Amino acid sequence: MRSLAAFLVLLIAGLMVPVSTAGWWLRDTVVPRNAYVDTVAPLAQDPDVQDAVRAKLVNETTDSLGVIPPAIADRVEPLVRRAAASVVEGPAFEKAWKESNRAAHKQLVGALSGETDSVGVRAGSTVELRLGPLGAAVRQEVDKAGLPFGGAIPETDTTYPIGSTDDLGRSQTAFRLFKEYGRGLPIVTAVLLVLGLALARRRGSALAGTAVVALIGLGGLWLALGSARERYLDALPAAVPDTAGGAYFDVLTASLYSLMTVVAAGSAVALVVGLLGGALGGLTRRR
Repeated sequence: MRSLAAFLVLLIAGLMVPVSTAGWWLRDTVVPRNAYVDTVAPLAQDPDVQDAVRAKLVNETTDSLGVIPPAIADRVEPLVRRAAASVVEGPAFEKAWKESNRAAHKQLVGALSGETDSVGVRAGSTVELRLGPLGAAVRQEVDKAGLPFGGAIPETDTTYPIGSTDDLGRSQTAFRLFKEYGRGLPIVTAVLLVLGLALARRRGSALAGTAVVALIGLGGLWLALGSARERYLDALPAAVPDTAGGAYFDVLTASLYSLMTVVAAGSAVALVVGLLGGALGGLTRRR
């Protein structure tokens, strides 16, 4: 009975390792606003993201030019393109990008928590983040040119697609659990590991077996992330290049991959220690 209890407790502990790893990453990187903004800040220098954001700003701003005289609109449109390029490529873009993502973080976490409708959803099950500060920056650049009616360009609620409503619905339950218990999961895992080893009769073998389960679980998490990346890109509108969408996904999950590598290394060390301990214990019993 004791051996069975030890097996079940250690099995749960091993399976909890990848869950705890993902929960810690989510709670440490995605939920805190400053951590999220710092994580995605390097995307301001990514050429693929710059191209995608510039194209979105140009399209949404030029679509709004119908409210001014056509002759003026024809002169404003080239200015809009230059203004968008100036905003995206200029030194002020990083600040604008951070401000946009700071506002977007509240929308994203609110949507995943089911606490807000501030994330816009349009036909086609597309979830969009509102990037109003960038659109405002483009209008300011155009207005600086001194063109008559240039300041009459209406405000646009510039948006950038981040996924689909289906993905959002499936993610909400897991996100709520990780948000509440993400940092506590590693503690629970450690307690289960200690308890299971205390119950086990052959602790070296038990530790090695738990490490194997953990490594298999981490491998499954690694594969799941690759699959999630493909699903994420497939869910984005065709207007968003895969390179830009992939850059966002990759920078957001980079710390998770790093954490998984560290945990896997620790599990591998535990496996070696367990095997050596089991072998030494076997020699001792034979004597």
